[in-house]
Amino acid sequence: MPRHLITCWIFTLVFLTACTSEPVKNRDQAEVKARSQPRKPTAAAVKSYGLGGDQATQHLLSADTFYQAGDTQAAEKELDLINEAELSPDQRTKFNLLDAQILLSMGDAEQALQKLKIVRPVLLSTSDKINYYQSLAFANLLMGDVLQAVSARIRMGNLLQNPEQQQANIVAIIDMLSVLPEESLNQHPEVAGELKGWMVLAKILKQRGQPDVDINSQIQQWQYAFPGHAANAGFLQAYLATPLGENQAATADQATDSEQTTGMIAVLLPTSGAYAPAGKAIKEGLQAAYRLAASAAQQPLSLKFYDSAQDDIVSLYQQAVNEGARQIIGPLVKEQIQTLAANADLSVPVLALNHVENLSQNNLYQFGLSPLDESDALAVKAHQDGRQSALILVPSTAQGQRIGNYLTESWQGKGGIVAGMQSYDPRQHDIKLKFDQLISSSNYPSGQQPPRALFLSANEETARELAPQLKYHQNIALAVYAMPTIYSGRPNPTKDAELGLFSFCDVPWLFDGYYSGPLSQAALQNSWQTLPDSVTRLVALGVDAYNLIGKLDQLSSTPYSGATGKLSLNGENRITRKLVCAQFKGGVPVATGYAE
Repeated sequence: MPRHLITCWIFTLVFLTACTSEPVKNRDQAEVKARSQPRKPTAAAVKSYGLGGDQATQHLLSADTFYQAGDTQAAEKELDLINEAELSPDQRTKFNLLDAQILLSMGDAEQALQKLKIVRPVLLSTSDKINYYQSLAFANLLMGDVLQAVSARIRMGNLLQNPEQQQANIVAIIDMLSVLPEESLNQHPEVAGELKGWMVLAKILKQRGQPDVDINSQIQQWQYAFPGHAANAGFLQAYLATPLGENQAATADQATDSEQTTGMIAVLLPTSGAYAPAGKAIKEGLQAAYRLAASAAQQPLSLKFYDSAQDDIVSLYQQAVNEGARQIIGPLVKEQIQTLAANADLSVPVLALNHVENLSQNNLYQFGLSPLDESDALAVKAHQDGRQSALILVPSTAQGQRIGNYLTESWQGKGGIVAGMQSYDPRQHDIKLKFDQLISSSNYPSGQQPPRALFLSANEETARELAPQLKYHQNIALAVYAMPTIYSGRPNPTKDAELGLFSFCDVPWLFDGYYSGPLSQAALQNSWQTLPDSVTRLVALGVDAYNLIGKLDQLSSTPYSGATGKLSLNGENRITRKLVCAQFKGGVPVATGYAE
């Protein structure tokens, strides 16, 4: 099954709650540090592991403690201290399970599955068996194998004792199977027993809302054919009584908008006013990443959203802290970031979703789709291509002038020469005229002209206007390196057919193979397809913001490969991005690799 079909699963698996007593991940830094200290194993703990009281046991218990506290790096280091050849069968089983869980937390489903295949669940305690089947289900889903994931969930369901967890597991199985097309549910004649019952039930439930379909009659026949099935009459009665679509929506609201006793992540985003579309796009990404974390039984802190357009940002920050916020994402608007930095005591860390130059404050991290990163990526790309001299063409706006300065600094920082800069008025459509002036004013003596680059800042319509003019000047061997605003984010081969000379650098999320899996652009297409082109990349920003909020203290030493780039933290607490570059071929951008 193609991975993009997992989309629906991500949005419906919010029912999944943790089935073990793992502590909440993504705590504030102080709590994580306190909870992640290795503990001395008690006699009961050692017995539950089925392990001896030797050094390997100590390392395994410490690795488990670190992993549960969210410190996968420390957990991995503990495992590295163990000599696998000296482990008993029980210890080796526990070792491989922990190793697989750590790999899954880093998104490496393929390697995690290889580890899980050599785990012997019969040697695990009941709680670890539950962890094993949860991990097996999640890894198979990431690899696109829904039926194997369901089979793992069925095995896990037989171990659950808590009625709420049992019901959550039932809903998870139904939702996973709902991703499959009807023909897939008809196939697999070798499938029998409980799995067959689930597949037949899923096929029936897929017909909900269709006219002239007697669901109740089909359910009765199903119950007769599969007596004693885990999806009992009580569950089905409640499930069918809920209006179509509200099973998932109600749970999503509960999971993301309600405060849990353990605290929550406050999100300060505009849900009204001029910035509402941008706020909506970021919210889509945040919620998708949250649901994926919940499906992995990571017990994430809940998300609680505040409308930053309606309140004073300092008061809103304090309200969120008073209501239990452990971490804060937002605000988005630069002026609000400045106000917050100047007037609030940031006792709770803030991941602001924009960048304000020359602004530094303790506990304030800045993360946005900054043109600083885009300018630097273009300079790196042009330098890699052997360009020595550059022309710069930008709009005659305040933002255009800033981008011109960024491009100049980045290019000169790579040892390049700026041979000329020109600005154009986007309202007058005079880019052809300004380009001609730029070319004529920067001619070199015959035989002395080095390989040149044109750094361009323009939207897609302006770039299309300039493309024919470049062909007219094709004898000057000028390569165009454009800011990502030339690409809407949606392929348009007809209109972009002339852009074959243009290279640009953008977020990995836009390119197949550079950011894949259940949070990729393909997988989240239902989230962004109805959004304006100008904000679709902000879905990726939301995905990364959620995944980074618990890793901010690690970013300076351990870069993170995200949807918006390879991310790291600089000395000013700004998250910098390394981007993927692409060139148009046949009107469609084709990725050529990271600019680094």
